[in-house]
Order: sequence, then C-alpha cells, then structure tokens
Amino acid sequence: SSRRELLGRAASSFLAPLLIGTLPADALEGCGRASHNCIRTKWVAPSSINTPSEVAQTIRDVLNTYPQKGQAGVDCNGWRITNDALESDAAIITLEFKSCVGPAALAINFGQPFIDDLKLEIGKDTSGNMKVNVLSKSRMGSTDVSVNRKRLIYLGNQLKEKGWRVPDPKYPYEMSA
Repeated sequence: SSRRELLGRAASSFLAPLLIGTLPADALEGCGRASHNCIRTKWVAPSSINTPSEVAQTIRDVLNTYPQKGQAGVDCNGWRITNDALESDAAIITLEFKSCVGPAALAINFGQPFIDDLKLEIGKDTSGNMKVNVLSKSRMGSTDVSVNRKRLIYLGNQLKEKGWRVPDPKYPYEMSA
C-alpha cells in the first residue's frame, strides 16, 4: 500500500460518520483535567427503558421539573432549551441556565447573570444499556461555586426516583485527587 492509499483509508474512516449524518458515541467535549467549572458524567437508564425515544421522553420530563426560578440558590434567572435534537441522529439536547445576580456577577459581569450550558447526549453504554452523556459547564470563570454540581444533583435525583443509575457529580480536579 502506498502512503496515499493509507491516508485515504484513514480519512474516509474518519469522515464517513460525518458524511452519513451520525456522530460517534460520546461526542460531547470534555472538561479540563483541573476544571472547577465543568462536570462530565453519564446517567444510565434502567433496563426497562431500551429505546432512544423513551430516553428522550424521560429526559424532557425531568428537565421540565427544573424550576424556572432555580433551586438550591442557583439558576435564579431561569433556563431555556437552545437546541433540541434528541429525535435526530445526533440525539443531543442543549440548554442554557442563567445564574442569580450576586456580588460576582455585579463585579465581574456588569450585573448580568452568568450563563452555563448543559448538554445531554443519548447513547448506549458498553453493556448495551441506554445512557445519557452529560456535560454541564460554565461559559465564564475558573470556578462556579458548585453551581453545575447543584444542577446535576437536582436532575440526577429526579432520574434516581425513576430507577436510573446516576453517580454523584464530580469536577475533574476531584477525580484526580
């Protein structure tokens, strides 16, 4: 095989999923190793849920329980869905959460709420169970004062009540300790 043929095969194996409209599993970006403002985790559905549409419905139901005025002192300025592609090949939903306006927002962000993003991607784990890859990340700053954790604890508790396996959310710096 020539170098050109090898490069062509490598490129086609990388580009093929993009050209046919499917994303590789775990397509969500990661968090920095020492991050204090980003959490990446996964939620695993009970075996009674075995289709992407059932997962999508459960996720939407749980998201709709999240109070628009926030909870546990976070997300006081509400949230909104910015992209719902759970029924597409991408199987991702993206939300935007707005912080309370406290001293940090007044001093650093001109009195505007900080914005965090939550991305949820449906897939399957190595055992074939339906799962949701989770990324909750602050757009600004080097720490989030546990805001992402509080949000994921709330949503995770709702899923646990429905039989899901949900680990305690941890920041990357906590896992390397």
